Amino acid sequence: MIKTSQLGLGLTIVLASSASFAELSFEQELQQGCAKVKHYAQTGKKLYDQKQYLKAAKQFEDQAAWAHFCQANADESGIQVSDRDIEIANNNVGLSYAKLGQPQWARVWFLRDKDSKTSQYNLKQLPKPELSSDLQGTYVRANGFGQWDYIKVSKKKNQYQIAFDGYYFGPRGLIYGPNMGQFETSMPLKSKQANYRNEDCVIKLQFANDAKLGQKIEVEQRNSESSCGFGHNVYAGGTFYKVENK
Repeated sequence: MIKTSQLGLGLTIVLASSASFAELSFEQELQQGCAKVKHYAQTGKKLYDQKQYLKAAKQFEDQAAWAHFCQANADESGIQVSDRDIEIANNNVGLSYAKLGQPQWARVWFLRDKDSKTSQYNLKQLPKPELSSDLQGTYVRANGFGQWDYIKVSKKKNQYQIAFDGYYFGPRGLIYGPNMGQFETSMPLKSKQANYRNEDCVIKLQFANDAKLGQKIEVEQRNSESSCGFGHNVYAGGTFYKVENK
């Protein structure tokens, strides 16, 4: 049974008595966004109960993003959000994608809180991932505030074309936008490993299968984001899991 959080109940908004124009503008946008978290949860549950799972997923995604963002900016938002609130929001998104027949998207949302009992239970309800020798598709890694980094793999003639889009969301990133970084590389169709080089930057990509979690790319980045040509704090290293194309 789907669970919805009780965000926003009994919460108060606190306005700073003195701030610059830019800070006040941020606080206004922050408080307006945080005031909608409870609405996202309620609307998402209503749509979920009506079996409008795609629309429900969008509401829950907004709930998850803003819940995390409001928690990170609690001093200015005036709203207290617990880790449990964020966990419930993430799981609500995952349940919606499971109903849509997109178990890999559901899986990565559950994995955002992989150590929680709720997520562990929901992960066990998903079908085993389908593994393929075809490496084409979209791979994602969890980023801050309910967002994702992406690696997209496509075929072109006798090669795989690989494109990375990564982000760094600072404390105010959901409103002011993230720093960004991209790279592109390629590898032969029969290969499982690719490399990207730029000045002193070396990025290695290893394609593999995980029987429980699906197809994945293990990415290792050496040296800083600056030599890779990325924005500040953008980092490519980590594990990316293949998901369904939306």
